[in-house]
Amino acid sequence: MPTCLVSLLILASLLVPAVTHAHIGDQIYPFYELLDEDLDRIDLTDGSVEDWLEVVGEPSLVTSNFWRGADNWPSDPTTLDVRVWLAWHQRSSNLWVAVEAFDDRYVGALGDEEETANYCWAWDACMEFFIDGDHSGGRYRRFPAGDHTEEELVRLNFLQAQKYWMPIDPAGDQFVRYPGAGEWPTKDPYAAAGGGVVGRSPATWVLEMKVTPFDALVYNDEGISEASELYPGKTIGFELQLWDADEEPPFVSSHNYLLTPLELPVNRFASHFVDGLLVGAGEDPATYDNRSAVEPSSWGRIKAALR
Repeated sequence: MPTCLVSLLILASLLVPAVTHAHIGDQIYPFYELLDEDLDRIDLTDGSVEDWLEVVGEPSLVTSNFWRGADNWPSDPTTLDVRVWLAWHQRSSNLWVAVEAFDDRYVGALGDEEETANYCWAWDACMEFFIDGDHSGGRYRRFPAGDHTEEELVRLNFLQAQKYWMPIDPAGDQFVRYPGAGEWPTKDPYAAAGGGVVGRSPATWVLEMKVTPFDALVYNDEGISEASELYPGKTIGFELQLWDADEEPPFVSSHNYLLTPLELPVNRFASHFVDGLLVGAGEDPATYDNRSAVEPSSWGRIKAALR
């Protein structure tokens, strides 16, 4: 391992509390394995989830899994009704996500040009995906300055866990955005995205994305960065946040929907991410030992199958 990367990881370990595979709640959400031949059958740019239904099957998450973050209220399907597919591919170390939402009112961009370029909440329909590939937890961004140089703080930001996001942008190409320094983690083969929207009141919108989790993401050195190893039975940390607004600009407010039932600082601490189980192709998540498995019913409802 390069000396530079070792130094960064040591520095990160000094700044984050010791956390070992923290678990939030009593559920582990399944990510289903995509085989090489499946990749050609899923089109990230078609604005449809029909291919996900054919290849993956029922969704891993539905509306009832989300909480409205501002008030910690259960989500209201009359305002935003969602289905979410979660998948993974071993050889590429990619995680795949698809969201289909039935929105009572679609607005679009809410903020000015700078806001919409840098913040998910400045869009009506936007997905934020947080990932901790080795589930080590701890602080992963907004480190206190302390005795560290500005360059050290930039390097520590998103080093051991990451956040990616993408909005519906009917006026331009869909692409993954990343709030850290450097753009290479948002490009193929590490990331790609697509989506589309039909209607306004009501509307159906779709967001599809693949991203790479990194155990060590060095923003200015792709060569020494280390992608997370993905394999069947592994538990990863993740969080999915969806944004929805029902008012026209100028920007007033939008609602965020999270998997965590409390207002935990997922924007700073990977310790508050929920658990994702990498399910091998053809396997049943309930067969894994010592885990809380989830199994969607024919209506996509999630049931906890506690051991």
